[in-house]
Amino acid sequence: GPGGGTSTAVTLTVNQTPALTSASSTTFLAGTTGKFTVTTTGFPVPTLSETGALPGGVSFNSATGVLSGIPALGTGGVYNLTFKATNGVGSGAAQNFALTVNQAPALTSASNTTFLAGTAGSFTVTATGYPVPSLSETGALPGGVSFNSSTGVLSGTPAIGSAGVYNISFTASNSVGTNATQNFTLTVDQAPALTSASSTTFLAGAAGSFTVT
Repeated sequence: GPGGGTSTAVTLTVNQTPALTSASSTTFLAGTTGKFTVTTTGFPVPTLSETGALPGGVSFNSATGVLSGIPALGTGGVYNLTFKATNGVGSGAAQNFALTVNQAPALTSASNTTFLAGTAGSFTVTATGYPVPSLSETGALPGGVSFNSSTGVLSGTPAIGSAGVYNISFTASNSVGTNATQNFTLTVDQAPALTSASSTTFLAGAAGSFTVT
């Protein structure tokens, strides 16, 4: 009517380009449940996606933004992933993400080997784990044989006369969990050799003796 006014309800929608607001890295432990939630801002609420190979046992739920699972043993390492958030406003937002899977050390090589005295022998100690484990050896080795902790190689030419069984141990260690120790048997064989004199003299009619060694 005269002097009156009209009013109209107005809905104002403010869109916002998406952004990823969570950290760009996380660390899981192989054999143990891990969980990380990817978070975003933006309107409409962004949808999430992930690209890049994941370790066995780990998956990404794009509906909840949760990266989770139990990394399989043997999957230790760094996984370079990408998360992307899109909501139709702008071109979306991408984040480079590093998933590190740590793994406690384990010794995977055999627990014994045999060398031959006077002949070069070699045995490689192997271990799993991440970060890559360092190796060490304890126990007396035969003369001529040594252990290279950098390469994990037990090698050398056992001295003649060093035949026998050597009970030693190897240890693998990294910054994760408990060190792994393996009892190890190094057997040194030696080919037979006659070491006694090549002649002797007996007297007819008298007792004689000679020991062959």
